[in-house]
Amino acid sequence: MVPNKDSLDDMFQNPEIRANYVQNMFSEIAPKYDLVNRVMTFGLDIRWRNLVATAAVGTGADLIIDAGTGSGDLALECSKMGAKNVFGLDFAQPMLTNARSKSKKNDVTNIDFAAADGTRLPLRDAVADAWTGAFVLRNIPKLDLALQEAYRVLKPGGRLITLDAARLQPSTLVQQIAAPGARFHFNKLVPVIGKILSGHEDAYSYLPVSAENFFSPNEFSAQLRINGFTVVRVFEYVFGTVMMHIAIKEQ
Repeated sequence: MVPNKDSLDDMFQNPEIRANYVQNMFSEIAPKYDLVNRVMTFGLDIRWRNLVATAAVGTGADLIIDAGTGSGDLALECSKMGAKNVFGLDFAQPMLTNARSKSKKNDVTNIDFAAADGTRLPLRDAVADAWTGAFVLRNIPKLDLALQEAYRVLKPGGRLITLDAARLQPSTLVQQIAAPGARFHFNKLVPVIGKILSGHEDAYSYLPVSAENFFSPNEFSAQLRINGFTVVRVFEYVFGTVMMHIAIKEQ
């Protein structure tokens, strides 16, 4: 386990250690992952995933790749929205166990789940209509490789839709006023809630640190462009602490 914030900050300088930590952490919190998400977002994560799925399916999608699928909520939502086929990928096996259980319980037959690293997708070039990722990219040390893999597997005109925690950089008066409260919730309350509900000592202390070491919405838009994408829309939620990007791989 990582004992304190200083150690968490140091971990972001070592991609291999960070990747191992993230894989172990998500494996350990898998049994309570959904519960903690619902509580710490006041149920808003359901709405956000619905928005991602709606954008991913659009007017139709033969295949959607859901990277870092976790317990499968987004993959299931894409299926519900009308995607013909969904491929959910994650490198934490206990998360995939939860995802498969949900899929079976809901009698969903058009989703396949598999263990895979987001930087090395087991897919041919240009096969997917959409690539989705909910709260996953900031956990990938080699982010550019993950974005390049997303670009590779997307068809020309394919959509990338990401949802993630953002580095708080208030850009409006409302965000500036709300920033202290947002920071208190994210940095103080979330770790306590996560520890109580999940029983994991530091998993939810990692969450605010990972956001601080990630990008603001504008910075992430720039990162998408660097990796070949055209950014179409950017949305900010909860005073700029959560961001959703819609981008395309040009024809």
